[in-house]
Amino acid sequence: MDNIKLLEFCVKNPEKFLDYNYMFVNEDKDLTDYANKTRVIKHKLIAIKETLNKNKSEKIIEQLLGELQKELGKRANYSEFGAFINACDSKIEEVYNDKILLKEVTFLYLDKRKLNDIVPSEWIQALIDKEASRKKGHAGENKLVKILEGKGYVKVKTFKDFDKNKKCVAKFSKSGDFSNKNLKKKFNINIGKNTQGKTLDLVVKMNSDIYFIEAKHLNTGGGEQNKQILELIDLVKNRPFSSKHHFVSFLDGIHSNALINNSKIHKSKSVKNKIQNQYFDLIKALKTRKSNYWVNTAGFK
Repeated sequence: MDNIKLLEFCVKNPEKFLDYNYMFVNEDKDLTDYANKTRVIKHKLIAIKETLNKNKSEKIIEQLLGELQKELGKRANYSEFGAFINACDSKIEEVYNDKILLKEVTFLYLDKRKLNDIVPSEWIQALIDKEASRKKGHAGENKLVKILEGKGYVKVKTFKDFDKNKKCVAKFSKSGDFSNKNLKKKFNINIGKNTQGKTLDLVVKMNSDIYFIEAKHLNTGGGEQNKQILELIDLVKNRPFSSKHHFVSFLDGIHSNALINNSKIHKSKSVKNKIQNQYFDLIKALKTRKSNYWVNTAGFK
């Protein structure tokens, strides 16, 4: 299947709304510890507030602030106080290391927020869920490796194993055999020249064909997302040294559907917005580099 027909196949088989490879729905295993830490922090804050209300000495307040400061290490980031620190355009690490800043933020918290000793675990889990996107770092490449392993591909870490297997997959790395430097030597490809040494995600071998893959997951458009799409299109524009070498851009997530479902616009030559312009650029790149590919989940399978 040539690359344009494969793209058309992807259009007919779009991404689904829920992809369990990017979902982190289990209750956090450390939730009880986070709740206990939040409870301790609240007790320290209540003690400081009561001391201030009773006009106790500055020495006692400084002592209590010191005790609070010690609690702002491990597992404090999901407390209500930790969230308030973020709202103050600061980080919990900065407050932990600066007692003057801690004092200022603490007094501001006591002035602007209601304080009680209730610690519902579901609130803490909600804060954890809100940051679930941080866990998605390698989810895309792990998803592809899982698909390949299901089709009999062997996951390898050295060139020796890569060479001896007909069907295998390896992850790019900053050092070792699959670093940009060593891959350039072995396959005469140039990756990371204009991206501060940025690596791709996977290198896949299928008999004598080698596929260099970048994987991204996008559910929305926007400035940063447009930058990532341009990176994927630029990869397709790369000129392989050998007809057996292929650069593959993989994009899943709902935004993938919005990007590639623009064939009518392309045929009419009427480019109206940025995403349609990106599609037009992608088609041009695929027609120029016929051995390179753009795929979604269905296309990759």
